[in-house]
Formats: sequence, C-alpha cells, structure tokens
Amino acid sequence: MANDETSVRLSFMGVIAQVTKEKELSLACRRGVTLREVLDRAEEKYGPDFGRRLYSNSSPPRRLQMHTRIFINGNLVDNGCLDEALPMAGDDPAASPAQVLVYLMPAASGG
Repeated sequence: MANDETSVRLSFMGVIAQVTKEKELSLACRRGVTLREVLDRAEEKYGPDFGRRLYSNSSPPRRLQMHTRIFINGNLVDNGCLDEALPMAGDDPAASPAQVLVYLMPAASGG
C-alpha cells in the first residue's frame, strides 16, 4: 500500500451482517477518506438494501437511520461525522487501521 493509502476495517453486526452476508470488510483507502465515502463504497459492494438500512433517505445529504450505530475506533459517531476524515494510523506500517463498526439496532416496540 502506498504512503497516501491506508486500510479501513468495517465490522458488521446485527441485521446489517445479515445484509452483507459477512462480518468484516477491509478497504484500501486514501488518507483523508470520510466515513460517508467508506459507507458509500460498502453500499456499492453490498447493494441498495445495505443503503436503505443504513440511511434514512436516498437523496443528498443522506442521513443515518435512527437505529444505526456506528463506532470509529470504539467511539460512537453520528451524522455530524459522516463528512469528516477518518482518523488513520500514522505512517507506521505496524499501526492498526481505522476500525469502523456498523451496528443496526432493531426498532424497539413499546407502549
């Protein structure tokens, strides 16, 4: 991988793992890639059902579903982080890649 590229590891849990039919995806990305760009690439791979379960709308600016939970390196993020660059490991090739956990929580029923 070139110095201007890094690896981003996506982990899928819950319903979204049923959609992707796998629990992890590793993407080679340019430094400065945003969370939205990474999620869009995953949507290209997994299809429109992935996008429908992730986003609440189909036209820009797309917003996350209320039940979508995304963690970056263990920190919960929200719509405000979609267009921010992902934190990347330094130039140390032994450093860990950015880790993105995508978790869809089922809607709770109540009364």
